[in-house]
Order: sequence, then C-alpha cells, then structure tokens
Amino acid sequence: MVTDKGTLKRKRLNLDLTPEAYELLQKLADDSGKNMADVLRTGLALYGIAQEESKKGRSLGIVEDDKVIKQIVTT
Repeated sequence: MVTDKGTLKRKRLNLDLTPEAYELLQKLADDSGKNMADVLRTGLALYGIAQEESKKGRSLGIVEDDKVIKQIVTT
C-alpha cells in the first residue's frame, strides 16, 4: 500500500520463534549490524529468489572453486 506521500506503508507481524531460532536471528543481526526486521526481510527476499528460480529448474547455492558446497532448497 502506498501512502499519499508516495512511501510504502509497512505491515506489522507478530512472530513466535523457538529459543534457538531467536538466538540465531539475534546473532545474524548482531554480526551484520542490522536489526532483526532487516535480517528477516533479507532472508525473505533470498527465499523468494530461490523459490522463483526453482520454478525455472534452477537452484540457488554457495559455490567454492566451481563446486556447489551448499544449496538452498525451498520445497
């Protein structure tokens, strides 16, 4: 939704996490210098890319020396 000033209006979300997931989120935020909401937005964007590419028969992964060492699976 766009406001009258042309900026996007944000939606608020309540989220229940396990203690382990919360600790990971906090660590990712601390390590990156971002807040938890920014980390979640980045993760959501990456998941969306992985899912969209999966529909095209492609995959998203981490490559080292021309070898896939980790792959993001969205199914």
